[in-house]
Amino acid sequence: MRLLLLALLLLSRVAVAAGYDSPGAFTVLCYHEVRKDVRDYPDPYAVDESALVAQFGWLRGNGYTPVSLEQIVNARAGGKPLPDKAVLLTFDDAYLSFYTRVFPLLKEFRYPAVLAVVGKWIDEPPGAGGQFGEKGTVSVASFPNWAQMREMSASGLVEIASHSYDLHRGTIANPQGNLEPAATTRLHATGLYEDDASWHERVRSDLQRNSERIERETGRRPRAVVWPYGSYNGELVRIAAALGMPVAMTLEDGPNTPAVSLAAMRRILVAHNPTLPEFAAAIRGPEDPQPVRVVQVKLDEIYDADPSVQDANLSLLLDRIKTLAPSHVYLQAFTDARDHAPLAAYFPTRHLPMRADLFNRVAWQLATRAEVKIHALIPVAVMRLPELQLEEIHGDLARHASFNGLVYLHDATPGARDAARLVETARKLAAQASRWRMPLVVAHTIPVDSLQSLRADPALVERVAELAAGANHVAILARADVTDVDAGGGAAAALNSLISGPKSGPWDAGKLIVLLRNDPADPAGERIARQMRALQLNGQLNFGYGEDGFAQDLPSLKTIAPVLSLRVNPK
Repeated sequence: MRLLLLALLLLSRVAVAAGYDSPGAFTVLCYHEVRKDVRDYPDPYAVDESALVAQFGWLRGNGYTPVSLEQIVNARAGGKPLPDKAVLLTFDDAYLSFYTRVFPLLKEFRYPAVLAVVGKWIDEPPGAGGQFGEKGTVSVASFPNWAQMREMSASGLVEIASHSYDLHRGTIANPQGNLEPAATTRLHATGLYEDDASWHERVRSDLQRNSERIERETGRRPRAVVWPYGSYNGELVRIAAALGMPVAMTLEDGPNTPAVSLAAMRRILVAHNPTLPEFAAAIRGPEDPQPVRVVQVKLDEIYDADPSVQDANLSLLLDRIKTLAPSHVYLQAFTDARDHAPLAAYFPTRHLPMRADLFNRVAWQLATRAEVKIHALIPVAVMRLPELQLEEIHGDLARHASFNGLVYLHDATPGARDAARLVETARKLAAQASRWRMPLVVAHTIPVDSLQSLRADPALVERVAELAAGANHVAILARADVTDVDAGGGAAAALNSLISGPKSGPWDAGKLIVLLRNDPADPAGERIARQMRALQLNGQLNFGYGEDGFAQDLPSLKTIAPVLSLRVNPK
């Protein structure tokens, strides 16, 4: 269960420290269990009571002001502005320790907080809730009773939020039996998936039941929902708002600037009982954007008609990605048109044949076991389908799979007119997918002859910049061997031409990713490793390669992992 939560936390580590201090911004902290001693406790999201006291004191001593949800809502509505360094304290799952340990601290410090309540866990404690796979730990905790909940709500310090009535659990999400968050997962049973109407009624009735239960017991209907495991989508946001909960909290990391909707509130997860310096660093935010490291993976290489062989292939890939430790995997969502005819999907869709219901299985395993972000790789052949079909295919993908972004693989560098069209098309498609899966980022992967060719073509630089201005990332994929990277100066000049191109204003170098071609003629991976080092020397933090030859160890893990990995000492 907590492995899932960790994977979901890792979805967003791209905030810049300046955003935390911008006018009108506030920070939200997400806590769970608070214990006397967590050293022998299996839940990594529990913190020591003494650590919590120290953290509360650090906030006060460093000019941070804990505020209530009421203050935030009023400020957003044009009322009294929030104080500088405003902080909202939130506690998920409503453990008994909140009543016995946290509530007395709130009264002592006079700090307001939000408590997210799973109704079923209060109605049927303990051992009734939270089991998510074999590592579930919530069931060993105890929970307060409703009389204690009423006492806290009446204090004026604790606002009760909905954490669903019975959606804080996993449910079977695919034919392979993966357990995924019940709120966003289409139940899979007897070979069929839950349809839109059934899903809608299931989640709506659950959220309504919890709101009514909280109102009946405390006299106050919740106006905020905290998504279990941070998993949500556009339809859930709409349903919650219709039930009187326009405020929604996620597990996306980062500051809540005025540009961030209260329906997608970001929170910093306080995990692994951090030291005070670690806590302070998390509150202040990262000083620089985090590097992006990408590995492109073909599902064609994992698929096999024999399930045992397919499982063995997936196991090989998981072990490899764990060792490589990239930040992102670009995962093939459709068959390669060069190898398979007609074009087919790796997920259920109305408009294409399905080669295998495999994308969600592999994406989920990679996200939870290797702790990477998954971007669904969409080839240009799919982009040429009729617009309505294309939108519905994106909706089908988002209904049936868990992933973090869409990356469009173009087979040619877009022309001047095409760049603007691609930006608008990608925006529409992401909006369609976001109905069922949020948050989603968008990237474009475009081929070039070489990095140095960018330097010689200002018009190409302008088109890349235009794509970048309308997307989260643009990945430059060289057709050739990219030997020019080894020259150092030429590669640096090419990259600088992108950063300082005619349309550089709306974007920055952090949006640019350089993807290197995996070369079977270089099985040791010496050249690609050398190219990555050259990119780093030239100041390029975001890079990766494709397609990965996991079955043949291409490129060699021994060579490539130390260069690609974001870990200090990759295994």
